[in-house]
Amino acid sequence: MYKRMAVYCLFLVIFSVGCGRTIHFGPDKEKVEYVICKESNLPAQLQELLEEKKKKSCTFTFTNSMYTYLVVCYGSRPYSGYSVRIEECSQTPEALYLRTQLIGPSAREPVVETETFPFLVLRCEKVDVLCIIDS
Repeated sequence: MYKRMAVYCLFLVIFSVGCGRTIHFGPDKEKVEYVICKESNLPAQLQELLEEKKKKSCTFTFTNSMYTYLVVCYGSRPYSGYSVRIEECSQTPEALYLRTQLIGPSAREPVVETETFPFLVLRCEKVDVLCIIDS
């Protein structure tokens, strides 16, 4: 009985170790060329997705035959004047990585009390790797 249990545990450990995936951001990390897109310049299907998802905080990707789009939505905000800053956009052989930050209205900027939905859509060449978005 104990031998069976030991063999079972050994197989479990061996197979679970092989299932993990580690992504290394080391010296082979390269900057990615990208374009920040206006909502009016997006493919129709992506415009529809963005319209339904931008009301809540979320991230997602969209790929067509030519491009990969990385989308960051910060949800509903009570004032105008928010912007999204790209902290980093890089790629390794294993993944495309985007890190952004929401910037609130500056103290010098007049703000209007109105519901806004800050978001960012970034377009780059089509990639077939994991996309990681940190916002």
